[in-house]
Amino acid sequence: MPSEVLRELMLELTEPDRLEIIREAKIRDDRPSLLRGDAQEGPVEEADSWVTQNGAKILPYLLRRIDPSDDAMVQLVQSGILPFDRTLLAQREFLVRFNHSAISEPLHGQLPLSEVAATSLALTELITSLAAANRAFGADAVMPTVLIAAGSVDFLTTGPGLICSGLGLLAACGGGVISTPIRAGTTGLIGAIDLTLNWRKLSSEKGRIDAKRAKADAAKAKADTDRARADDKKIEVETTGQELENEIMRVRLGNLPAQGEAHRWEKPQTPPASFFVPSVLIERGSRENGLAAAHGVHLVNRGLPSLFGILRVMPGLVITIEPKREVIVSNGTP
Repeated sequence: MPSEVLRELMLELTEPDRLEIIREAKIRDDRPSLLRGDAQEGPVEEADSWVTQNGAKILPYLLRRIDPSDDAMVQLVQSGILPFDRTLLAQREFLVRFNHSAISEPLHGQLPLSEVAATSLALTELITSLAAANRAFGADAVMPTVLIAAGSVDFLTTGPGLICSGLGLLAACGGGVISTPIRAGTTGLIGAIDLTLNWRKLSSEKGRIDAKRAKADAAKAKADTDRARADDKKIEVETTGQELENEIMRVRLGNLPAQGEAHRWEKPQTPPASFFVPSVLIERGSRENGLAAAHGVHLVNRGLPSLFGILRVMPGLVITIEPKREVIVSNGTP
């Protein structure tokens, strides 16, 4: 049930975050007891009724603090609490243009493979992240064909309008990022792009690095052998000392309340990527690309870490999205 999903998301937040969402959504704070403070009990029906009534208003601001699972997003979309323009599911053609100082002027319409590969990796990562984010909305994506133009790499892409809108939103929000975390998968992408753009430098350095590494490995092996002998003796002494120290601490703290009883433990969380972008920028970018505010926040959460990672290795990269036309499909053939 969508009301259950929203209720559980609200309960994951701290009370200050809930109050901030109420303020941002500009609604009256008439929450039932279960959704207030640190209350652990209260009528579930009242809580579900409240989130159902106010869900569409609070969702854009809630998603700036929590990035729900894909299953939760499916329920929110299917319930209508997270609206979207279904015409964006239609296949469209749009141009994605990359301009960057590392992209040199082409010779006879051609560019070095490394520069095409780097931008291809960047666009592939962006489309993959947006396709995954839009899975709850029923969108698919087709990898682009490539056109080369002077001083840029142009990708003529055919795919759902949701992908075009998502790329436009990310391009609009990228410049407004204060700071944002890079997810684990993005670090591999950064290394791949760096390799393609700097392959000549990395290749010339490889021989020197390999020689240094072999010498260092030999010295390390000898040091490890000596250290292992010393560690065996050290561990034995330290174990005895630690057991004695633990016993002393148990005697000293035996009459103090447990820390778990004094303070409730809260799991630290990293805010979603949209938290680091001004909400007015996301709202404007969503509106200009035909997206509901909550949908735009969700796409920023899933897609912006990829864009941020790309910009770290390609600073100054300018991405331009140019919608072309809707693709009319007849009998499965465009």
